[in-house]
Amino acid sequence: MSWFSRREPAARGAGTQTVENGPEVYRSLALPAVLTTLSRGHKLNVLDLGPAIGDNVERLSEFGCKLFIEDLFASKSAVPAGEGMLSADFFAQFLAPPEGTLFDIVLAWDLFNYLDHRELVHLADRLRRFCRPGSLLFALISNHKTIPAQPIRFRFNGEETDQLIYEKRTQVERPGPRLASGELNDILRGFRVDRSFLLRHGIQEYLYVREGA
Repeated sequence: MSWFSRREPAARGAGTQTVENGPEVYRSLALPAVLTTLSRGHKLNVLDLGPAIGDNVERLSEFGCKLFIEDLFASKSAVPAGEGMLSADFFAQFLAPPEGTLFDIVLAWDLFNYLDHRELVHLADRLRRFCRPGSLLFALISNHKTIPAQPIRFRFNGEETDQLIYEKRTQVERPGPRLASGELNDILRGFRVDRSFLLRHGIQEYLYVREGA
């Protein structure tokens, strides 16, 4: 597991609603709550389950958080195809932070769309173990019949607090799991839905809170 400590932010331009000949920009209704939590905290532990993206590292570092990055899809793709579903042992090795580490925020992006039910259960078990009570879990679930064959790369749109840039890495499609809220709630027991929004482009945003004293 790699982590990035605070670095001085690079200069930024103003965010825009469209990216010419490139990715699309969408408004996020749950992201502001995540950033508000970061702004109020001090040295929070943030787990990003996506790839290391320079813009995101810079943006999050502005809050003085300790950022852990574990590219779940890349780790899953490195497992030989013949081994079938990822086991509990895989997730125990994949998510093994330094002793005593508890996460305050988890950015799951759209990774839940790329795990089988049992794999989601194993991941949820690890998240329950390493998330402190009150921690936030941000996830994007597709309601479409098909999804890109690889996860979308999500970038913060400059200093905008409610916008994400969606970068598709492939035009190839695969069947979408279309995870229902009831199924997710069962898998993520120990977390409660704080807010959920169905966005206009068919993405359901979820912000979960780790329960506990």
